[in-house]
Amino acid sequence: MDRWCARFPVIWALLTAGVKGALGDTIAQRIVEQKHTTDLRRTAVYSEVKKYLQITVMTGLPLASFSGLYLGGVQYFVQCRFLEWAFPGRGLASIIKKVGFDQFVHIPFAAYPCLYLIKEAFMPTKNADPSQSIIARAANKYQNEALEVNVTLWKFWIPATTVGFTFIPTHWRIPYNSGLSLAWTIILSNMQARLDSQQMKKS
Repeated sequence: MDRWCARFPVIWALLTAGVKGALGDTIAQRIVEQKHTTDLRRTAVYSEVKKYLQITVMTGLPLASFSGLYLGGVQYFVQCRFLEWAFPGRGLASIIKKVGFDQFVHIPFAAYPCLYLIKEAFMPTKNADPSQSIIARAANKYQNEALEVNVTLWKFWIPATTVGFTFIPTHWRIPYNSGLSLAWTIILSNMQARLDSQQMKKS
């Protein structure tokens, strides 16, 4: 299996990240939030499972995937290709630079904005100003929540990515992240639901 994963690292990353996203959000909804039904639109935001769950989100729009496509695809190239090229080796200085770029540049300025944009496209904010574009609504929401979601992320992922960059081979790094981020997806999904609920109460 290790040989197959090394030969097809992107497919392996997409698969593990997509399944993790769907599973994590489902656990968050059914167990943590104790919902009686699963909101498949919300699950779709965190995963790449349209062809498996056979769900239709919005007519004419493809299913966007945060976990499957962004974390499995984009994050693979950032963590396993770009950062290994930019800061080669596993010395202390290289690891600090990799973790710093990933956590303080890549995640806040690329990953989270993509998540908020995908979420706004498929699960629009209730009572949103119809004159605002999806991009504007997503940007406003992220601006209001950026400090809380990033600080929460750093508490979990700075230690996790430090271990990943230090010990985990590149073709196993995204599956490693996916295993850990099953717990993180539950935290993130639950936090997003709470923040959405708070915003609705303010509206």
